[in-house]
Amino acid sequence: MFDPETIDTSAGPSRRQLLAMGGTGVLAATLGTAGSASADSGAVKHDGQRVLNVAATVEVLTTVVTTTALQKLSLPQAAVDTVGAASREELDHYRVLTQRFGARAATHKVWVPDAVFASPTALFSALVVGEQICVNLYLVATTVWAKSSPFLARVGAELVGNEAVHRALARQALGLEPNDRAFMKYDEREPAAGPGQGMPGFTTAHGAIKQFKAAGFGFGAQGAAPGSFYDFATVKKSTPDPSFVNTQKPH
Repeated sequence: MFDPETIDTSAGPSRRQLLAMGGTGVLAATLGTAGSASADSGAVKHDGQRVLNVAATVEVLTTVVTTTALQKLSLPQAAVDTVGAASREELDHYRVLTQRFGARAATHKVWVPDAVFASPTALFSALVVGEQICVNLYLVATTVWAKSSPFLARVGAELVGNEAVHRALARQALGLEPNDRAFMKYDEREPAAGPGQGMPGFTTAHGAIKQFKAAGFGFGAQGAAPGSFYDFATVKKSTPDPSFVNTQKPH
């Protein structure tokens, strides 16, 4: 088991130096300096495993958030369907990453800020930014995995597509334009109006961990914001399985 604090897996140099950020909302966060990737094939394989591990850790968190939201909030049926499907898909991601590709989550115990579940608006605001972090993470992953496994890189692209759908639906729930991207955002600042505007991107897998932690989440430890611990093994028992989620593994 690894410590997410030590992960600094790079997908290559940033297009610009990211020193600070703006923006508001429950997931506004800071990003540290990106690392650099080694050209050595052994290092590439090692980096690929580390990215898998970070991805599995983040999927633990996103499964917990979306599943718990269904229990804590009163949502209209359309939103229940949307969030329920997202929770199942995040759990499917975790299972495929761990069972098929050997990912190892750093922890199955996460700290979630109470603010995430304060209202439907707070939830969908958090999801807009959180799903963008996941999009960015899987763009990093696709870049790293392409160095050693074209198949795994394609899986990364499939994951980017799914997380982008989640982001679009969360924006739609807030009354914002859902289809505001011709290309998914990578390392530049968030230009879109709404939650997370001005937030920087990142070029290392650990950038995802840092942004979630800066927003008050915790991985195996108490986060900076008031909240509670949630156990993945317990929460996932309540994750719904909507019949319309018809693709549950990569191809």
